[in-house]
Parts: sequence; structure tokens; C-alpha cells
Amino acid sequence: MIAIFALLALGGLMHAARSFAPGAAQPGGTELAFGFLLLAAYFAGKTFNKVGLPKLTGYIAAGIVAGPAMLDLVEKSMTVQLKLVGGVATSILALQAGAELNLTSVRPLLKVVASITFLAIFGTMVVLTGTLIVLRPVVPFLDALPVTHAVMVAASIGVALSAQSPAVVMALIAETRSEGVLTRTILTLVVVADLAVIISYGVVSSAATAVIGGQIDLAAAIGGIGWEVFGSIGVGVFIGFMLGVFLIYIKQGVGLFTVMICFVVAEVGHAVHLDPLIIALTAGLYLENVSRADARDLEHQFEQASLPVYLVFFALAGAKLDLAALAALALPVAVIVITRATSLFVGCRLATRGPDVDPVVRRLAWLGLVPQAGLALALAELVRRTFPAFGDAAFALVVGVVATNELIAPVMLRIALLRSGEAGRRAVGDVGEH
Repeated sequence: MIAIFALLALGGLMHAARSFAPGAAQPGGTELAFGFLLLAAYFAGKTFNKVGLPKLTGYIAAGIVAGPAMLDLVEKSMTVQLKLVGGVATSILALQAGAELNLTSVRPLLKVVASITFLAIFGTMVVLTGTLIVLRPVVPFLDALPVTHAVMVAASIGVALSAQSPAVVMALIAETRSEGVLTRTILTLVVVADLAVIISYGVVSSAATAVIGGQIDLAAAIGGIGWEVFGSIGVGVFIGFMLGVFLIYIKQGVGLFTVMICFVVAEVGHAVHLDPLIIALTAGLYLENVSRADARDLEHQFEQASLPVYLVFFALAGAKLDLAALAALALPVAVIVITRATSLFVGCRLATRGPDVDPVVRRLAWLGLVPQAGLALALAELVRRTFPAFGDAAFALVVGVVATNELIAPVMLRIALLRSGEAGRRAVGDVGEH
């Protein structure tokens, strides 16, 4: 009850503050929005957790209610001003994901991970592309394109819709304190899958742009993708080395120093066409698998320092959802959500048929691929920029699917982790409890 009263009080205070200084353009508007979303997400997470739902769903729900779609306590201009939070949170969670992946311990999982990636992830890209082509009569912007152009655009959107969410997976693993073969498989899988999606989207969107524009510069496309992937890996190795040195020789203030690094990665990465997700992921992998430093020394301090960004990130994801656009595209969104989940389920079952695969992985691993959040939203924004003529409509479709999966999939994954018996096995503190 205290959390509910706190939410009501926060809403009233935010409404009063907005009446005096509306909009992000006013002095302190952006900072006010950050502070409000931070506290609202925290108390909403507590409230949802009391009734057996993931705190993550509470964070997202707080953003939806406070955002432009409902109460408009946080205006659209404020969410735009806070866009850096998304990049920083993605970097933070990718760094954590990389630092969790000890390649020696996950080596036995690589065969099944590779099989699932091929059958479930790439298979889902093909299935969603076909589904969009079939749905073309009820998707106006696709129906207005020539067939060849529509196929290429459908392929780009299909790849974007195949994205997973290491952020959601890491959040729920931390919340449930899960540890075991299913947890390690899912974590490895979503990281590998998102790398596959990032590279595939770069290739397919470049081809689509070339076909629609009537000119194909294959060398430029390959060069751009190579720079983004391999350049990001190189920067990630350097950052991992820096963090290792800091952990070994300085030790104090590790959490804040790492969050500062994530801010720099998020801000500078996009400016020089590098991917913050790959940079942070590589840094975490280097820290855990190559550096002499103990990555566990970073974990507790880092969680405490990154918690405010983490809460606001998921609340912002909810605040950005356009419920009106989602309602207008309800039919295609529903079909795509069901088709995507079914394709991931079938692909995972086919990929885990061997007798050497743990039955828990065979039964539940697909649920780790269903959640969507940061990367999918980032790709939705790229879809809008890549195809400006109909980008807003394409963005609404992708975000509609992501929104539905944001609200439903975390609950499903949390149930899976609890049923697997792996929840509560991890010794470290719960991120959501700080």
C-alpha cells in the first residue's frame, strides 16, 4: 500500500510541477522527467512484484501510464531529451551480459546455441518476411509499394522484428537470481542472436535502400558493416583492457567509473558509426575471459551505480509507446506477435532434438528469445530513418510488436525461470532490490 500511495503522491507532485514549468524546454524539465520516471518505476516495480509480476513489467507500465499515451506527465519532448538514457542502459546491460559469459563454462552450450541461432533466429527472419508479404493488403505502406520494393522492405522489417533483448533477460536473471544450464543457455543465446540480428539488419537494409534507390553500392555496404562490427569489437577490447587495469590497480569507485565509460560509449559510438551494444559486450567478454582482473569485483558496485539508469530506461520504453498507433495496427501486430513466438518455439524445438540436450533447455529456452526491448526499439528507429517516405508507419508497426512483447514476454520468461528450479541459486544481490 505504501508503494501505491507513493505513486499517487508522485503523480500529483509531477502534475503540479508541470503546471509551473511544462515541457523539456523549460529549465530543469528533462531532469524533472528523469527523477519522476526513476521514482515512479521503482515504486511501480515494487507494487507489481508484490502480486507476483516481474518488476520489469512494473517499470514499463509506469512509463506507459505517465507517458504521452495516457496521463502525459512526461511529454514526448522529454522522452526525446532523455534518449541518451537508452544508449547508456543498453551499454550497461551489454557489459553485464558479456561479463557473465565465461567462454570456458559455456563451451559445452555452443553447439546447441549455434543450432538454435540458425534454425530459430534466421528461420524467424524468413518466416516474418513471408508473413509481412502475406499481410501486405492490411499493411497500407507495404501495399502502396511495388512488389520488389515491398519484399525488400518486408525483409528489413522482418530482421528488425527478430531482435531479442539481452536487457530484459539480464534484468530477469538478476531479479530471480537464476543460475544453471537454462540461464546460461538463454544468456549466451540472446547475446549471439542479437549479434546475428545486428549484422543481418545492416546487410538487408543496405540492400533494400539500394534496390529502392535504384543503385547498389555493395562495396560501401560491406565496408560500413565491417567498420561497425569489427571497429566496435576493437574499441570494446580496448575498453575491457582499461576496466581490467582499473580493477587491478585502482579499485575504488569502480561502479561510477564504469557507468561513465558507458555514457561515453553511448554518446560517441553512434557519432562515429560504432555500435555501443557490440562495444560493451566485447568489453565485458574481455574482462571475464582475458583480463587478469576478477569481473565479480565490478558486479556489486556496478549494479548500485547503474540502477537509476536501468529503471529510467525501461520506464522510457513504456513512455514511448503509441497506444493509438498500436490499436490501428492491431490485426497485423497480433498476427506477427503470434507468428514470431510460434516460429521461435518451433525453431528451438527442432534445434534441441538431440539426446545430449538438457530437457529443461529443450522445453523452456525459446521463452528467452521472445522478449524485446532496447535493440528492437533501436532497430525500429533505424527503420524509420532508412525509409523516410513511410518510416513513421513502419516504425508504428515494429513498435506495436515490441510493445506487446514488452508487456507479455517478461512475465512468461520469469515463470520459465521459476519453473526451471534455477531461480534463487545465484549468490549476488538482486539488482531490483537496491
